Amino acid sequence: MLILISTLIVIIYTIICIVKVYNHKNKLVNMTGMTVVMVLGMASSLVMGLIAGIAFKGDITLSTILVISFSLVVGALVGRFINLLALAEGIAGGVMGGMMGAMLGEMMPSDNFKLMLVFTDVLFITCFLFIIHMINSELKRVEDSVSRYSRTFPWIVTSVISVVIILTFSQLEAKPLLSNVNVQENQHHHHQ
Repeated sequence: MLILISTLIVIIYTIICIVKVYNHKNKLVNMTGMTVVMVLGMASSLVMGLIAGIAFKGDITLSTILVISFSLVVGALVGRFINLLALAEGIAGGVMGGMMGAMLGEMMPSDNFKLMLVFTDVLFITCFLFIIHMINSELKRVEDSVSRYSRTFPWIVTSVISVVIILTFSQLEAKPLLSNVNVQENQHHHHQ
């Protein structure tokens, strides 16, 4: 369940960033736009790579191909709104993050990946907040009328809720594991 929640959070927040960049593409033509594309490509593909590495454990080729395909789509979608250099940055950062995530997911023990997944989820959400803040800061700098653009605070609240959901599901998945270990230990003691 934690893997599903993590996947949904990455996909939803990535789509939100793509839409936000698209809506303000004319105002993000400088370094801000390029940085947004690179951070989004790398952060989203790192988590998706970790998820693919965990889900397809033992088949690093498939997990790497899937996550590189994901990173190409994200980098191309968001980067094309800014300029060619931003597109290249998004794709390159995404490929690099995806390959690292897939390798990390492959190396994680099957029963002990939750902490790393929670850590990369929180890292991704932090990057998402950074992206939203960068875009909002650039919009404030470019526009005189700031009231049209949403502030960063609602996104902080949404992100905190997402982190709480991730932590809750990681705890819920950890508890049955511990109770199964206790049951097995009790059964082992009864048989002796």
